[in-house]
Amino acid sequence: MDPLNNVNPSTARTYQVEPQQEQPGQADFEQRLRETQPPPRTSDSPEAGSPPPETEGNIRAGAIQGDERCAASSFVRMRAQLAATLTCANLGALRNEIELAEQQSAQWSAASGRPGSVDRNRVFDDVVASSYAELQRFQNDASDCKPRVLDGQSAMDHLRAMASVRSDAAPWNIWGGQQLDLGRAAAEHMRGDTNFSPFVSLSEDASRLLLSPDDANEYGAKAIAENANELHTYTVPRAATWTSEEIVRILEDGTENDEPNLAWVSDTPTEEREVLFLGGNLDDYRTASEPNPYRNPGTRG
Repeated sequence: MDPLNNVNPSTARTYQVEPQQEQPGQADFEQRLRETQPPPRTSDSPEAGSPPPETEGNIRAGAIQGDERCAASSFVRMRAQLAATLTCANLGALRNEIELAEQQSAQWSAASGRPGSVDRNRVFDDVVASSYAELQRFQNDASDCKPRVLDGQSAMDHLRAMASVRSDAAPWNIWGGQQLDLGRAAAEHMRGDTNFSPFVSLSEDASRLLLSPDDANEYGAKAIAENANELHTYTVPRAATWTSEEIVRILEDGTENDEPNLAWVSDTPTEEREVLFLGGNLDDYRTASEPNPYRNPGTRG
């Protein structure tokens, strides 16, 4: 059995998370995003210097008084932050969103007679530092980055589903039942049971897996680190990641009444700095890959 499958079924409990259907408001949400973006230029597009197209977004923006407008840099930064937290953009999509936002702010600045400049690289670096995490994962192949279940749902799909559940349950239960179920599944994943997990395991520092206390386990973290062919780096939105500390907090906050015995939560490991990614599209966030530098020379390929 391939140790990278990391299967160690728990006899205590298993939580299966059901897929979520697309919410009715999703199409409207995406339409509003498109409205605020400049249309693609074609061979028939007006030359540079022509007045901006009279889209609904531009008309609404033009009605805002000059002294009420935010600075161009603030607008671009806000759009970049929303791309990271609401759409789970990868780094390429983030750069594209910053460029589009800068083009839009330039149109509005010109129309209001208040020119503004934006340092796109600085906005990109600041948003990556605050809203993304660089994580590593041992794999036998570049394609080995899919969860066991719900592999067709992206990080953004999960994010929107949880937001919808919280909205429907508010104000009585701002967490919603699904996040609690996901917290339980995440805890089980970190304890070794990945059979029904929608998560994928990564690490803040891959070398820490070599110090794992489960070094005698042929399917444990140390065995994975020493036997994998490749080491991949992913830069993922923090909105799609689950740390051990966050998992424990969700379980402690959400199970006060229905599950008073939380002793099993304390078994969730923290020393390996494992981070879980929720989504079936982890490969969209790959930023580097290399042969495994920690591979045991005696391991056969």
